[in-house]
Amino acid sequence: MLVIVSVSRLDNDRIEVGVARPQHDSNPTHNYPSEKEARAVLSDFGISEETIASHLKLLAQMGAAVKIPADGCSAKRFAV
Repeated sequence: MLVIVSVSRLDNDRIEVGVARPQHDSNPTHNYPSEKEARAVLSDFGISEETIASHLKLLAQMGAAVKIPADGCSAKRFAV
């Protein structure tokens, strides 16, 4: 199953994590008050710490949304 994970920093400094399943027209999002909480959720999805760190760093530099590539995820833990 194809799943696209995106991370955005909101105006109120919260971090929004989106998980899209295009084949089901599903795109739920949830926002977290801290980077620590967002990291924990992304880690629970099976995304490596290295991938999380690099994308959150990129997010801080760009101030926009970033998508996490599938190669940064553990497919076994990513079943939704």
